[in-house]
Amino acid sequence: MIHVIINSSSGSEKGSVIEKVVKPYLSQAGKQFEIHYSEKPGDIARIGAEITKGATSKVRILLIGGDGSINELLSGVEDTSNIILSLIPTGSGNDFARSVGIPSDIRLALDIAVKRGRTSIIDLGQITYSDGSTRKFIISAGIGFDAAVCEEAMHSKIKKALNKVGLGKLSYGLIAVKQIFNAEKPDGTISYDGGEEIPFKKILFTAFMNEPFEGGGFKFGPTASHSDGKLDICTASNISSGKVFFVLPFATGGKHFMFKEIHGKKASKIHVKLTAPVWVHTDGEVTRQADELTVKVLRSAINITLP
Repeated sequence: MIHVIINSSSGSEKGSVIEKVVKPYLSQAGKQFEIHYSEKPGDIARIGAEITKGATSKVRILLIGGDGSINELLSGVEDTSNIILSLIPTGSGNDFARSVGIPSDIRLALDIAVKRGRTSIIDLGQITYSDGSTRKFIISAGIGFDAAVCEEAMHSKIKKALNKVGLGKLSYGLIAVKQIFNAEKPDGTISYDGGEEIPFKKILFTAFMNEPFEGGGFKFGPTASHSDGKLDICTASNISSGKVFFVLPFATGGKHFMFKEIHGKKASKIHVKLTAPVWVHTDGEVTRQADELTVKVLRSAINITLP
């Protein structure tokens, strides 16, 4: 049985079109399936919890949505090692699909999900806040500027309007320009794998990368791998707003570490303390601010169908 979860609000409102393709495809492939519809925030988490509760064998899920849809599913499934997840990418960023090579063409993605893909066991990341609450991620987590962009985009009327014409990604660029000037830039310390606390001044952002891409195509983790037991950490600190505009284009090709204000590291556990709270995102989903958190790798935590 394949549980098909459709985020009908994802991307450029492709839900009805996708349904017309997916249903006959699965039927012709001789697959048993059940369709679940997500209409509002929280639905995917609820559906994920319901279909995995009490399962005695691995639950196969075909998710039709974007990066945020994946993250919401992870938040609802208690034991992610008990699912096999396939993805049809329909979001505005699609960084997970970009990182692992899942095509945006619906039929090609279905071929991978149903016929010719391979199941791989990959790592996840997890944030633990100072109050003990946690949140998993599959692509990346971040604090500061990139999270502030995501937070504003989540409530942006411009993004919703651009999504309808397939230009949702453009909204992130417009919001990013604003946040380069407005985002909080606290001082802080970061420790890696239990080592000493390293001080940083005016932290614009820190990204914790399980996959190479985030933010709709920024390659902040050029050597990141979902199977090496480590996260690639990218921290931008003590950098002027003007220089951010100069450096960011280099990040699309993963060349940003040539600048002294950009710091890279690999670690399996990271602890961050800041002098002021900033927005935090997991796979582009923002639920809160924090001034202290721990980020770690969850080894071999989920089964994914990959090309």
